[in-house]
Amino acid sequence: MKLKLEIDIKLNDQLTNEKFINILVTMMSFVKSITSTDSEKWFFSGDSLEDSMNKPAFENGKPSSILEDKKSIDIIESIWAGDNSLTIQHAANINQYILRFNLRKIDHLDLKNTLKSINEILSIFNILALRMDINNYSYHKKQVFPDRLPVGWMLYLNKKITQQQVPMAAQLIHIDNDKNKGTLIISTDHVFDGSNKDDIKKANEIEIQLTALGLLPLIREIYS
Repeated sequence: MKLKLEIDIKLNDQLTNEKFINILVTMMSFVKSITSTDSEKWFFSGDSLEDSMNKPAFENGKPSSILEDKKSIDIIESIWAGDNSLTIQHAANINQYILRFNLRKIDHLDLKNTLKSINEILSIFNILALRMDINNYSYHKKQVFPDRLPVGWMLYLNKKITQQQVPMAAQLIHIDNDKNKGTLIISTDHVFDGSNKDDIKKANEIEIQLTALGLLPLIREIYS
């Protein structure tokens, strides 16, 4: 099973090292809740494999001295663990950052733990959009509209959406906290499979419905 999680974060100011560490710690907690990957096995990218292996992102479950002593944050920062990777990219807007999480080897994904972790993320950061797909739904361009956000398994939008508006969705979770007010749309009540025709059809139906209602943003609108 291959999971892809993309999160568009809006910060009130530039990404400091403290906030960068906070993002990494939060995302490592997410990984640990749904996989058996140990945070100690994550490394920064380097000029070679040997160079990278000398740059641990975490030590004994805590941010490494390399991470703590980082003087500046590059436009693109990446850490990896085997086939899994997390990339933080500075978007066009000075206060927007894109998180791209690719977890390529997941034996079992628990919906309850996944939702718990996503709720935690939504309570910590200002989120412009959050989307999760399984088994390359968006990578293989299974979505209806290539210029709009894909629904996949889950899509969070910072707007209120009701079950009456999207009756084909398996579940809608309304988010209302100090950081975010919006709706998490869940297309299926089981673990979504981006290679399954029925799951693709369900996500497509939701994309068409949201677009007809003017609720599915263009990708460029997120980064403008």
